[in-house]
Amino acid sequence: MRTRGKEQKGKNTKEKPCKIYIFTEGDTEKIYLQHYESKKKGIKVISVDSGHTDAIGIVKFAKRFIDEHEVDVELGDKCYCVFDSDPKSNTDINQAFNLVWGYKHKGLECIFSNPSLEIWFILHYRKAPYGKSADEVKKIVKDLVRDVEPEYKETTDIFNILLDKQDKALKEALLLHKEQEKVHERVFSHECNPYTNIFEFIKYIRGIKKDVR
Repeated sequence: MRTRGKEQKGKNTKEKPCKIYIFTEGDTEKIYLQHYESKKKGIKVISVDSGHTDAIGIVKFAKRFIDEHEVDVELGDKCYCVFDSDPKSNTDINQAFNLVWGYKHKGLECIFSNPSLEIWFILHYRKAPYGKSADEVKKIVKDLVRDVEPEYKETTDIFNILLDKQDKALKEALLLHKEQEKVHERVFSHECNPYTNIFEFIKYIRGIKKDVR
């Protein structure tokens, strides 16, 4: 990876930030992921409204975005399509994944959760429950944070509540990934419940080392 855009000004150098573009289907993902922006580390998180709520629509929009904008993979830029399993709106979810894999060399990635991103929230407290619906998972999160956030709802920002438990969640998410790989031919599927690969996104963010002033 090259050094991102250093501009010479006298004896000082200034690095341009890494641009992380986020294409989400809902507000929960956008609210949570925006917290990974960091001026100190040189990470700029940019949420882009795709106008789509289905995985295929989001991915196709993101591909067009990459073709029309400056997304510099060599310098650390990434585009993340964020979507849940949701068999009703994502009937052919394999097509969405195939579209992502075909553009990985251009910086396209996905954050996939089954049944929803709330599985990641649960992993901060306990192991993920198997075979639950999105509504059931959201209720579990509500119960887990009740003491500190009694008015919790889907759009409540609980990033700071979860932050000190993130290392535990990363460990649990990786264990879940390995366990599900033993059972399912494809972890990126409707059948693999529970699952989330958001740990890959967070590890990437943690690995960005810049000194931006």
